[in-house]
Amino acid sequence: MLISAKAVFLGPGEVLVPGMVRILGNRIVQVAEELSPRMGEERVVLEDAVLSPGLLNAHVHLDYTGLRGKLPAISFPAWVKEILRLKATLHRESLEAALDEGFGLLARSGTTGVGNMEAYPELLLLADRFPLRCWWFLELIDLRPHVWSEEAACAVLRFFDNPPVPLGKLGLAPHAPYTVSPELYRLVREGAERFRLPVTTHVAESPEEWTMFCQGDGELLDLVSQAGRPRPTGEELSPLQWLDRTGGLAPGMMLVHLNYLCEADWALLARRQFSVVHCPKSHAFFSYAPFPLERMLSLGIPVCLGTDSLASNDTLDLREEIRQARRLHPGIPPERWWEMVTAAPARALGLPGTLGEIRSGAWADLAAFRWRSGLDPWESCIESREEPLFLMVHGRVLKAEGRWFS
Repeated sequence: MLISAKAVFLGPGEVLVPGMVRILGNRIVQVAEELSPRMGEERVVLEDAVLSPGLLNAHVHLDYTGLRGKLPAISFPAWVKEILRLKATLHRESLEAALDEGFGLLARSGTTGVGNMEAYPELLLLADRFPLRCWWFLELIDLRPHVWSEEAACAVLRFFDNPPVPLGKLGLAPHAPYTVSPELYRLVREGAERFRLPVTTHVAESPEEWTMFCQGDGELLDLVSQAGRPRPTGEELSPLQWLDRTGGLAPGMMLVHLNYLCEADWALLARRQFSVVHCPKSHAFFSYAPFPLERMLSLGIPVCLGTDSLASNDTLDLREEIRQARRLHPGIPPERWWEMVTAAPARALGLPGTLGEIRSGAWADLAAFRWRSGLDPWESCIESREEPLFLMVHGRVLKAEGRWFS
């Protein structure tokens, strides 16, 4: 297949005007301003469009897609209580429907890959049913003893014995320092290193989490203590410092939120290789303190964007996340924002040059957006409210010429 577009985003800050991309199977094999068609080769002409790497949503909970608009913007511990109540009402059919709807919303915003936090391991049996690239991050919590069903265990084990290639990948997601023991964090780290799995965790998200670890007090500590977590003793540390001291920080870990940090945390982030995932609209939903994005970028800390779940957001569109964030961070150029939803998450997932860029040898995960007159191509993509004009995942066309293909 030969695709031509008015502009092609090659990688961070690089654009080809005009550009052509040749696809063979599931890979990009050639990129240039002009390529000669081969005999019998399928052509896709994207007039007045920008061809971009498909967007990568670094953090979402698709299980909660059906909870949109059902939780008020309240304190984080109160929100946790309410989502636990609502989770108790979910059943297999509603969870499957949530995944179906969530993957559909992602595709209609130009997303081709997603890091999904999966709280129900039995749903991993459905991994090969969805057309997008997905890292199924297995959410792990050990506040209370829990025995997996045979179905849940089989769903996870098949990623090792009979993986749902090529689009389904397994990851590990110890939930957060307030719900995961040091022993489980260390076990996750050992397992990730042995099986080469990506790891992500929520950390330093809310002021209540900060109070719990730094002051040994507060509403969140009361909540998790009721659920069975022992109250901390000894030195009071920031959530990130606690995670480091207990040996839970896995190399290359994707750290979600990091809204509340002390100077010791900054020193740790500056000398270690971690990626940070910021969820701007969820951040605004909870009215958290301003996110220190400029400081992170100035220190060379990789930052990706995610949407979090529809239990604290009203969209899974990463373009809306950028628009929300840059109102508060107007000095960051548009091409840098686009990097946070393409090349940066690809690097965080261990796939630099394979995802998040349009180069020879990369996987053919592509999205095209209309190039509006008077805007530069990066601005036009960010400001777009339309569905993508074209969408491809692993060389398979999902949308072209105004039609979606099942």
